[in-house]
Amino acid sequence: HQLPLAMAIYRLFGHMVTHNTHSLALQPADNGAYRVGNEVPFGVVPLGELPAGHPYAEGYKRTDPVIRCGLNLFPFFSAFLLHRRLLWWPDGEGMGRRMVLRADIGRGDPRYGRVLLTDSITEGLGIVADFRYDGGNLNDANPIVFRSVIVSGWRPNETIAAHLWLGSGYIYLFTTEAPVADRSQPLDRYPLSRYPVSIGAARRLLRWLEFESVIIDRGIVVR
Repeated sequence: HQLPLAMAIYRLFGHMVTHNTHSLALQPADNGAYRVGNEVPFGVVPLGELPAGHPYAEGYKRTDPVIRCGLNLFPFFSAFLLHRRLLWWPDGEGMGRRMVLRADIGRGDPRYGRVLLTDSITEGLGIVADFRYDGGNLNDANPIVFRSVIVSGWRPNETIAAHLWLGSGYIYLFTTEAPVADRSQPLDRYPLSRYPVSIGAARRLLRWLEFESVIIDRGIVVR
C-alpha cells in the first residue's frame, strides 16, 4: 500500500520527533488506520467518500489527503499534524506556553464564521490549520469549524511562538512570550504592553481581516 506523499515524507523523519520522550513516528493501526506515536488512530478519507459539494472536496489533494480522526475531519494530513502539534505544545518539555488572551465573539456574529473561519490567510500573515467537528457524519450540514493560526515563531529570527485558536465563537491567544509589564495597567493598554510581540502579531492578522478591534473591545487578559 502506497502512502500519500505528505504521509510518506513525515514517515521519513517522524521517528526523530518526540513528545515527552515518546516517539511520534507514523505507524500502522488496525483496520487500515494509522497512528502518530501513541496518539488516537486516524484514517485517510478518499475523495470519492466526500459528499457532493463538501467543502473539503474542492481542492482535495491526493498527496495530502483529508483525514478523519474520531469525530473531527481535517482538510489535509499536514493540517492534522499541525493541529496535533499545537495540542501537544502546552505540556511539552520546556515550552512555557500559556493562554494570555480570550475574546468572546459569539457564534451568532456573521463575521466570525464568514471572515475568521473561512477567509484565506496569506502565508506571510500566518500558518493555518483548520478542522471541522462533524460528529463523524460527512453529511452534517452544521459542523463546528475550528481554526488555529500560528502568527509568530516561524519567520527567520523570531524567538517567540504565538498562535490564535478560533472556535465556538471564541478567540484565544497562546504564546511563549514572557510578560513585560504590570497587570495593573488599564485594559486598553495592558495587553499590548504586557505581550507586545504576540499581541502585535495577532493584531496584524486581525487587521488584515478587518477584525482588529476584537482584541481591545472584547478581549480579556487572563495572565
